[in-house]
Amino acid sequence: MGRASRLFNGNADQTLIGRITPTSDQREFVQSHWNLLADHLKKTLGSRHGYTISTWLQGSYKYATLIKPVHVGEEYDVDVGVYFEWNNEEDIEPTPKQLRDWVQAEMLEYEKSCADLRKVEVPAKERCSRASYTRQFHIDTPVYHLDPDSDVRRLACWSDKWEHSDPKAIYKWFKDSVSGDDRDQLRRLIRYLKAWAAVSFDDAPESRPSSILLTVVATEAYQALWPQRLLGMADDDALVAVIKKIHDRLYDERTVANPVDDDEDLNRMSADAWNGFLPRLTGLQDIAERADEAGDEPSAALIWSESFSFLMPLPETDEVEMVDENSGRAVMQLPEIDIKVFAGDPKRQVAQHRNEVPGVAKDCSLVFTIVNPHVIPEFATVEWTVRNQGQEADLRSDLGHRRVGMRLLTANEHTAYFGRHFMDCIVRLNGRVYAVRRVPVTIRDVHHVQRNPPKPSYTKLKGLFRRRR
Repeated sequence: MGRASRLFNGNADQTLIGRITPTSDQREFVQSHWNLLADHLKKTLGSRHGYTISTWLQGSYKYATLIKPVHVGEEYDVDVGVYFEWNNEEDIEPTPKQLRDWVQAEMLEYEKSCADLRKVEVPAKERCSRASYTRQFHIDTPVYHLDPDSDVRRLACWSDKWEHSDPKAIYKWFKDSVSGDDRDQLRRLIRYLKAWAAVSFDDAPESRPSSILLTVVATEAYQALWPQRLLGMADDDALVAVIKKIHDRLYDERTVANPVDDDEDLNRMSADAWNGFLPRLTGLQDIAERADEAGDEPSAALIWSESFSFLMPLPETDEVEMVDENSGRAVMQLPEIDIKVFAGDPKRQVAQHRNEVPGVAKDCSLVFTIVNPHVIPEFATVEWTVRNQGQEADLRSDLGHRRVGMRLLTANEHTAYFGRHFMDCIVRLNGRVYAVRRVPVTIRDVHHVQRNPPKPSYTKLKGLFRRRR
């Protein structure tokens, strides 16, 4: 068990948790800006309208389950609640729309003085105002009335109505659910599930589960695993167990009650959206079960990559040869890949490599071609998966992408970020991996590409090809 634990949260060069967790620099940038905005709103709203104003960080950032945006154009979501305090016994109180107008006006004023703030959305959203910043993140500011005597909160909606909401209570429930190392592991499991959701619903965004829904069902599933947790569980083993419990629960009952308010259903999907979510959840469970049965790390990682796509790191090797576990023979010959490099304007070929690009400049075109197509089975699919890494890719939220096609023998790419990246070519037949060729691509400041690349420093790995009965 725990075949791929090193690649989830271990000592591998790349780990899943490392690829999806914001860097310290990214966290510091976000933290400095939400603090600045919170301080501005407390000061200006309090002096202008005469109420005691407080703010409270909430959402994924508060829970420590925030993940990086995984596609270009996506943003971090940081929630900072703004609280107007007054006693409920007062005769006159502002309306929900008044509170929202006051906060929206101050955010528009703040926009003029903050160079990193790209825009404040106009009109405001139903349940919050939104300020979008550079470096792929935005701050949502839900507005509340807080009665300091009763400690009761009401959310002010743009449509001029109050909505019962208490983010502090559910956060306390989450924090008290488990403790110590278990809490750290639970936070990682929630991040893994968010990563799955981020790459699995591109064609059905309305079926993508919300962050709070995943947080609650994962937490309640993890709490039920206390006997296994006593002995310690690797992250991938724990994830398999949590996925199974979530699957069984949601197929039996679609309602997900707020753990601190039974009257609130956290599952707000429509019936059609729910019908789009359940098959993907079943697919995730099937992947988890197959990964759990895998005989070695390469096999498990390749199975998990079906759900995590380019986010899932693969072992540090340039090739993975799948061998039949009964005969010990290779299932198929490895694909050999030529890479042509085109540079300039207009583009002209400047280099050609086999199975590795040891040095290439930015803004070049790369054409990857399988030069021994006869080894690819007739009905096999070929996956070309780009796995980007490094600071520049992180800043653009461009961690990779994947293309899949029947005998897709060629793929075109463009160099954009300094660092060492991978183009992974995976051959599958009937859903089973037959061979993997990893093509390292090193992008650096060069004027021409080396013509005689050094041999890769990695070694060949063999994975077990297991025929399911």
